[in-house]
Amino acid sequence: MNWPFIRYFFGYLFHAKTLQRLLFIAIFGLIISSFALLVLQSTMGGLQGNLIGRSKAVVGKGVFEFPDADEAEGEKFVLELSNVGVRAIKELEIELLVKYGNYYAPMIVHGLNPQGDLPDFLKDKTFEDLVLPRSLAIKINSTVGDLVRLLSPGHLDNLIGNVPRLASLYVDYLVDTEVPEIDDFQGWGRLLRIQAIVGKKVVNKVRLYSDFDLEVVKEIADKYAPKGWRFKRWEDLNATLVWALSLETAVMVFLFSAMTLLVSLAITSGLLIFFDKTKLDLASFWVLGVSEKELFDSSKVFLFFLTFFSVCLGLTFGFGFLYLLDNFSPNIMPDVFVDRKIPVSITVSTVAISFFIPLLISLYFSWLSLKSFRKDVNYLTYIRTLGS
Repeated sequence: MNWPFIRYFFGYLFHAKTLQRLLFIAIFGLIISSFALLVLQSTMGGLQGNLIGRSKAVVGKGVFEFPDADEAEGEKFVLELSNVGVRAIKELEIELLVKYGNYYAPMIVHGLNPQGDLPDFLKDKTFEDLVLPRSLAIKINSTVGDLVRLLSPGHLDNLIGNVPRLASLYVDYLVDTEVPEIDDFQGWGRLLRIQAIVGKKVVNKVRLYSDFDLEVVKEIADKYAPKGWRFKRWEDLNATLVWALSLETAVMVFLFSAMTLLVSLAITSGLLIFFDKTKLDLASFWVLGVSEKELFDSSKVFLFFLTFFSVCLGLTFGFGFLYLLDNFSPNIMPDVFVDRKIPVSITVSTVAISFFIPLLISLYFSWLSLKSFRKDVNYLTYIRTLGS
C-alpha cells in the first residue's frame, strides 16, 4: 500500500480543476442511501416496537394455558415463578356475552384478583367488579357505574331448564389499551364473580409479564404447573402479526437496497471517467518505476476509503436526524394514530444493515470498474500512442 498514491487520488478527486461532478453526485447518492436505510429501519422499528410493547403489557410476554385447575394449585405455580424473578399472574379466562339494556356484545373476560398482583395498566385504580375497554363499552352503550350482565352460554343452570349462567357487575372504569383487537373484545372482572359463572373455584391461565428464561420456566412448569399445561410466547400467539411486520421491514429494506444498487451503477460510470482522466498520471508513475500491482492495490484502497467514509457520513447524518426526531419532533401524526410522534428505535442490526449493504454493494461495483479499467489499459501501448 502506497499512501502518497492514495493522497494523490483524493487530491485529484477534490481539486477544483479536476472536480468529478458525476462521481460526487454518485457519492452523495451513497450517503443518502445509508442515511435512508438507517432512518427507515429505526422509525419502522420504533412504530412496530411500540405496537408490540402495548400488546405485551396487556396479554403478557408469554402464557401458560391448562384445563381448569384448582386456584391454590395455580397460586403455587405463580409463587414458584416469582422465586426465580418472573412476574406471573393467574387468571380465569372465558368467552361470554356482555349485556347492557338491549345491547349485546361478545367478550373474553379475564378473571383477576383485585387484591393480588395486577397488570400495570390496571394498577393504581379502583378495581372491584369489572373493567371494560372504551371501545367495547361504546358497543353496548354503557359507561362507568352501569350494572352490566355477563352471560355464558357455555355454562348452563339446569334447575329451570338450560339457562345460561350470568353475573351482574358494575363497571368500575374504562381503559384504552390502544391495541384494537383487545379494546374491541376483552375485559377484566373480579375473579370470584367469574368463578361463580363457571361454578368452580378454578383458574386456567398464568400470564408472564416480565422477561424470562424459557428453559427455566418450562422446568418449573414440569414440577409445579397444573396438568395438561401448554406454553406459548407472545410471538406464538401473534405469529401472523410477527410475520407481517417482518415482511414489511424486509420489503422496505429491499427497496432501499435497490436504490443503493442504482447509486452504485452511477458510481461505476463516475469511476470509469475518473480513472480515464488519471490514466496519463498513472502511466507516468509506471514509467518512474511503480509496478502495476502497486498502482492497482493503491486504487483499491482509495476506493475502499472513499466508499467507507461516504457510508459513515450518511450514518452520521442519520444519527443526527434521528436524535432530533426523537427529542424535538412535534406531534405530526394525525389523531387517528396511537403514536402522535414518530418513535425511534436504533438497534445493532439496524446499524449493521445500514452500514454493510451500501458498503458491500458499492465496493463490488467499484471493484468491477477498477478491474475493467485495468483490463482495458496497457501503459506501454498508451505511452506509445502519446508519442506517435
